[in-house]
Amino acid sequence: MEKVLSVRLNQDLVEEIEAVSKKLRRSKNWIVREVLQHYLEEMYDIEESKRILLDKTDKLIDHEQAKKEIISD
Repeated sequence: MEKVLSVRLNQDLVEEIEAVSKKLRRSKNWIVREVLQHYLEEMYDIEESKRILLDKTDKLIDHEQAKKEIISD
């Protein structure tokens, strides 16, 4: 089920959305939805990467060991 969400955007951003919309021949709604979806996925990936990097219980291995493990898979 889709819901409507209202946002206030500055004129420059609206113009950018309109330009991309025309160039891709897609609706402004489609552009905004795609941008938000990709941004949220990226943010999730970044946060997950931070969590993994900051995990003190995770075993660190050097570059050569990592290569060996990757090649053996």
